[in-house]
Amino acid sequence: MHPRTHPPNHANSPELRSPSELESGLVPEANLLQVRMVRGSLADAPQFPLPMGFAIRRYQQGDAETWVRIEQAADRYLTGHREIYERDFGRHETLLGARQLFLCDPGGEAIGTATAWFGAYGGQASGRVHWMAIVPEWQGKGLAKPLVTAVCNRLRDLGHTRAYLVTETVRVPAINLYLKSGFVPDIRSELDRAAWQDAQRRGLKIDV
Repeated sequence: MHPRTHPPNHANSPELRSPSELESGLVPEANLLQVRMVRGSLADAPQFPLPMGFAIRRYQQGDAETWVRIEQAADRYLTGHREIYERDFGRHETLLGARQLFLCDPGGEAIGTATAWFGAYGGQASGRVHWMAIVPEWQGKGLAKPLVTAVCNRLRDLGHTRAYLVTETVRVPAINLYLKSGFVPDIRSELDRAAWQDAQRRGLKIDV
């Protein structure tokens, strides 16, 4: 569950990858293909409630380490999360108290994160669902959809009317999650279409 920051990377076409890479789903970081998804309106975002005992809190001083811990545990494909945090958030710490969310278990430990970020998309200012992750031991327990609900609601509360995200084609469960939350593929070129077709080859059930 990892929406990303940068534009889709189509430099390495799926046709150039080995069958073993495509079958295993484990590809070198440099070869990750990205796809974009959009939600045209946040007004009707699905409202999935958190299970009893779980809570969402916002960024507190020192949570950079919390974010790195969660992302390192959850991400099979990317490395260097401390550097990623500094790149994406280091200059914007004053904004994180309003925008960075942490999912907490019944004991109060942070086990997931998502950031209600922002950017220019399609020539318009837009909200961005950014760097969502849940640690492996809490995945598959009905927590991901409520975390998407929380980040979309936070974006709306901050004045955003639409949202986008960027993720990789290897993250089929995450893409399915975003589809169920009302995000749709954003296909603007044949390179975009090729990336979505790569996700199909990895098991995504969608027509593109």
